[in-house]
Amino acid sequence: MTSPVSGTASTSIQLPHNGSSTPFGDLPRSLGLWDAVALVVGGIIGSGVFFKAATLARDVGAFGPIMLLWVLVGIHTLCATLSLAELAGMLPHAGGPYVYLQAAYGRLAAFLWGWGEFWIIRTASLGALSTASVLAFSEVVPLDRMSQMVLSIAIVLGLSAVNYVATKGGSLIQIVTTGLKLGFLGLLIVLPAFLGRIDTANLDPIWTSKTGLTFWAAMGTGAMAVLWPYDGWINVAPVTEEIRDPSRNVPRALILGVGLVIVVYLLVNVSYHLTLSIPAMQASSGIAADVCHAVFGPWGSHLSALGIMCSTLGATNGNLLCGPRIYFAMARDGVLPGVFAQVHPQFKTPANAIVLQAVWTTVLIVGAFQVPLAENESADAPFDKLTNFAIFGGLVFYALVVAAVLRLRATHPELPRPYRTWGYPWTPLLYLGGSAGVLVSMLLQNWRETLVGSLLILGGLTYYALVVRTERPRVVSPPPQH
Repeated sequence: MTSPVSGTASTSIQLPHNGSSTPFGDLPRSLGLWDAVALVVGGIIGSGVFFKAATLARDVGAFGPIMLLWVLVGIHTLCATLSLAELAGMLPHAGGPYVYLQAAYGRLAAFLWGWGEFWIIRTASLGALSTASVLAFSEVVPLDRMSQMVLSIAIVLGLSAVNYVATKGGSLIQIVTTGLKLGFLGLLIVLPAFLGRIDTANLDPIWTSKTGLTFWAAMGTGAMAVLWPYDGWINVAPVTEEIRDPSRNVPRALILGVGLVIVVYLLVNVSYHLTLSIPAMQASSGIAADVCHAVFGPWGSHLSALGIMCSTLGATNGNLLCGPRIYFAMARDGVLPGVFAQVHPQFKTPANAIVLQAVWTTVLIVGAFQVPLAENESADAPFDKLTNFAIFGGLVFYALVVAAVLRLRATHPELPRPYRTWGYPWTPLLYLGGSAGVLVSMLLQNWRETLVGSLLILGGLTYYALVVRTERPRVVSPPPQH
C-alpha cells in the first residue's frame, strides 16, 4: 500500500498509515522538548554505567583500552542517533522504527523488528532493568532469590499501571528520575576529587599487555559490555506521535540527550578509575558502591544503592513508556490483533498494548530467575542473561534502521527532511561497520544467547506467513504534525 507523506501528489511511500479515518483513536501530543530529552537520557542511563565497569576491568584490564571503548561506542551511538534524527523528523508517527523500516524495506522487515522488540529486545531490557533495581535494593535490604523475582515483577507492574493511567504521569516519573540519576552521577564525578580520595597511581596499567587476537577478543567482549550502557538511544522514536512539533523537537532531543550521556559516561568512568585500582575493580561486585564506600565510609554503600535504584527505575519507566507504542503501531497496521491499537477512552493511552508488554516481561523475569545458577555464577546472572538477549536483538534491527537513511535517500530523495544527518553518508556507514564487528564477536563468544535470540526472531516469519500475509492492512490516517 502507499500513502502520500510529503503533501504533493507525486510523492508516495509505503507506510503503516493510510486512508481518511482511524477506528482506533489518536494519541494526543502531550509531550514537549524536555519530556523528549528526559526520555532519551533517562532511557539510556540505567544500570550499565554501574554494573558493567567491573566486567570491563576483568575482560580488558587496563585504563587506556577501557576508556577507548567508552569513546568508540559513544561515537558509534552518536552516529546512529544522527541517522535516527533524520528519520524521526521525516516520518513523525507512532511506532518510530516500525514506520521507518516499512518505508525503507516493506512490511515484513517492519514486522520482524516489532516482533523482535516484543519477544526479546524491549521486554528483556525491561526485565534486566527491573532486576538491576532489585539488586541495588538488596544492598540495603538483603533479599533471597524468590523475593528478588517478586519485587522485579512488582516494579514492572507498578510502572505499567502509572503509564496505563496517564502518559504525562509516566513522563513526570521520567523527568524526576532523570534529574536524580544525573545528580547522583555528578556526585560520583566531583566528590572523590573534592574530598581527596583519588590517586593517579590507580590508572596503572595504562595499556594492556594483550596483543593480536587475544587483544581484539578482549576488545570485542568489552564492546558488548559497553553497548548495554548506551542502549536506549532509540527510545524516543516510538513516542514521536505524542511529542509536540516532532520534526524539530525529536532531532533536538536525540542530539542533546546522547551528547550529554557521552560526556557523563566518560567523566564518571575517569572518576571510577582514579578512586579504585584495576585489581579492586576486577574484584568488585558493584563499582559505584565501592566508590561511595571509599568516599563516604560504610554508609556510602547505601547511598550508592539508592542512586542506582533511581537510575534503573527511570530507565525501566522509559523503556516501558516507549514499547507499547510499537505494538500499538503494529496493531493499527493489522499485523497484531486490533485490540492492541485501541486508545483508552478516558486515559488516552495505548492501554491494551501496555498490558501485553507487562505480561510478557513478567514471563521473561520468571524464566530468568528459574534457571539454576551455575557453580561459578553470581547472584546477578539473571541480569546478565537478559542484557545479552536484548543487545543481540537490538543490534540486528538498529543496523537496519540506520541503513534505512541510506535507502530512503536513494529511493525517496524528494521527501521533506527538516533535519539531515550530519556527516552523511559516513556517519551511518561508521555505525554499520561497528555493529557488524560486534555481531561477529557475539556469534563467536555468546553463541547460546545468539542462537536462542535468532530462533525467536525467525519464528516471526512463520507467524507472518500464516497470519499477517493473509490480512489486508487496516485503514488508518497519519496524525497531524502539529
